[in-house]
Amino acid sequence: MDIIDIKIKDQFDQIHDAKAQLKKNLVEHENESLKLSQRIEHIIVDNEVILPTTELLFESEQNEKIYRVIEE
Repeated sequence: MDIIDIKIKDQFDQIHDAKAQLKKNLVEHENESLKLSQRIEHIIVDNEVILPTTELLFESEQNEKIYRVIEE
């Protein structure tokens, strides 16, 4: 499983460091590469594993922040 370092932004525009586990066995079409946020299975922030919502946001249950991945 690939875990990468990422930057995320919360709803207050504060940038945080996090880790992301990428999905396994993703099939990409030649003309259609997926965004980083579409390839993430979950993120890890302060030892909390956070799954994405359908809008590709990550809502923490510990601190009530909502994160989105900063695409680089």
